[in-house]
Amino acid sequence: MRDIAAVVGILPGSLYHYFPSKEDLFVAVYSFAVSQSLDAVKMAVANRDDPWARLEAACIAHLQGLLDKNRFASVLVSHLSVDNLPEQVVMLRDKYEAVFKELIAELPLPAGIDQRIFRLGLLGSMNWAITWYRPGGETPASVARKLLNALRRT
Repeated sequence: MRDIAAVVGILPGSLYHYFPSKEDLFVAVYSFAVSQSLDAVKMAVANRDDPWARLEAACIAHLQGLLDKNRFASVLVSHLSVDNLPEQVVMLRDKYEAVFKELIAELPLPAGIDQRIFRLGLLGSMNWAITWYRPGGETPASVARKLLNALRRT
């Protein structure tokens, strides 16, 4: 907390006035990131009727937010395990994933495809890009399209 206060040029006590603990600060940043990401995904899928086009647009918005160094979306994958996460963070993550759950439910998937595993695999694949993606090659949009295209063919 002292390091954060120093970077933003305030006294640590001032930071503690707004965020009594590190957990409170994390929840605030996470809430902001979820809000940003939800808005981007919802805007991306608006005015699209085809279920695959809607999911593609959502995936592109997700990856663009995640891989944009000026956005907060990377905090969404900074603590992937549900163990020891504040309940509010788990609820926010579930709210975000519910958008993808709805989009996947609309898809004409072959019989026997487990929608839950499809969703978790898709989100997990996209979220892992934060560890290997390097700007200057593939764009986040092309990565999202190629990933979804591979899943669509299976």
